[in-house]
Amino acid sequence: MNLRAVGRLLGVVVILMAMFLLIPAGVAAGFQNPGTAVDFLVSALISAVAGGTIAFLCRSKESSGVGRPDYFRREGLAVVGLSWLVGGLCGALPYLVHGTFGPFSLGSLVDAYFESVSGLTTTGSTVMSGEQIDSMDPAIAFWRSFSHWLGGFGIVMVFVVLFPTGGRSLFRSEIPGVAREAGHTRVRESALTLMRIYVGLTFLELVLLLGVGMDPYDALLHTLGTIPTGGFSNHSASVAHFDSVSIEVIITVFMFLCGFNFGLYETLLRVGPRPFLRRLWGSSEARWYAGIAIGASLFLAGVLWINAPGNGGTPPEGLKDYSSFWTAFRDTSFLTVSMQTSTGYGSANFDLWPQIARVIMMFLAVSGACAGSTGGGIKMVRMLVVAKAAINGVRRFSRPRAIHAVRIDGQTLDDGVVASIVSYFALWVLVFMGGTLFLSFFKLDGVPIDLVTAGTAVLATLNNIGPGLARVGPYLNFAELPDLAKFVLTGFMILGRLEFYAMVALFVPGFWRR
Repeated sequence: MNLRAVGRLLGVVVILMAMFLLIPAGVAAGFQNPGTAVDFLVSALISAVAGGTIAFLCRSKESSGVGRPDYFRREGLAVVGLSWLVGGLCGALPYLVHGTFGPFSLGSLVDAYFESVSGLTTTGSTVMSGEQIDSMDPAIAFWRSFSHWLGGFGIVMVFVVLFPTGGRSLFRSEIPGVAREAGHTRVRESALTLMRIYVGLTFLELVLLLGVGMDPYDALLHTLGTIPTGGFSNHSASVAHFDSVSIEVIITVFMFLCGFNFGLYETLLRVGPRPFLRRLWGSSEARWYAGIAIGASLFLAGVLWINAPGNGGTPPEGLKDYSSFWTAFRDTSFLTVSMQTSTGYGSANFDLWPQIARVIMMFLAVSGACAGSTGGGIKMVRMLVVAKAAINGVRRFSRPRAIHAVRIDGQTLDDGVVASIVSYFALWVLVFMGGTLFLSFFKLDGVPIDLVTAGTAVLATLNNIGPGLARVGPYLNFAELPDLAKFVLTGFMILGRLEFYAMVALFVPGFWRR
């Protein structure tokens, strides 16, 4: 392990975070809040000094460049994993300096780190109350949403674009699927193409939201939360605050689009619409993703309509009147896509829906969107592989001598790939069960945390969803949880964002040996 290279690259990532902190400082100045602007400038200065010191201490006498010949996959994994840990600290500085969570203390540090990591990992869980969100400083609110946008693209991807030399390992660690033999130029081109798509979708949604009369500041913040499928809003009621069909339709469409593999959009840019449509239709993952979204929206709308007032149901207090199927479909289509892509924006409190609807919403969030998207969850292709592997296990039991291969889109998957995906799923289950058991030890208001709250809090953070159910429901927050529980859930956010392996590898002693 080349520790000097890891430290040097990590220092550069921290310096990049310092540069990003200058943007909300400009926003604060634009809103004529000089105090908040100074808070961001101080945060940027602290990050720049820390990053510069790390990079200077880890400089190499053999090479003055960023990439060295001995910079390989292990170093890339180390930088990616550590970047999210230290990036969360840099992102927490504005909350601490500004006093968003009160005077500096262990509790405010945990809350600031939780909020920062939730933003960067595009989770969208919060420790802020509704009153705090509605009265938030505009620059702080911008930083929350902007951290989504940074994290959705990947801080490390920005590094790859700026420093293509030695960036192959970083790119492969952050974006799976890059060929081992890919050259530096190809890696940089791929990163730039993905960046163009990301920025293009951002600009297009912003223009459309402005076109339907949304306030420019609100439009910007909700765009920054939609494209990375993050979900932070500057209103406690989230998207329901606007009560606008056109706004909900636009955000739904872009959440849905960002749930597809971004490699499909790269195909669209490189070779045109026809090959893009052929590849889109030929992808079983894309078909299942779209089919589940449409099917779940219609089914849930039917459930709400059947149980609506006047149709034989007795709704709980606060539930909308879903006696109109259109009203039901309007909410279910938005929330289905929001949860399936792990965005977490809300147009209604689905925790008040019938039990079957609540369970389906959590299932959608766990299964997630497509691999290579900005969405969270296990990812649809993994769910398909695990399901097919399970079916093949039954077939192998009944016909042990027959050859049973797992195929996706007509291609036979290598046994090692299938084993890796199945082990990932098993690891996810173990972490979920362990996390739920861990949270069950704590109490809220003198009463042990109920199983629904504990389980969905782990699901919400581990899958980068945002809201859970019960005490961490869509219109509540994580503030009541003990500091230790919030700290562990913060780790789950990073674990889910890195999809386990890049993070778990940091805790394996042999990983750091030369």
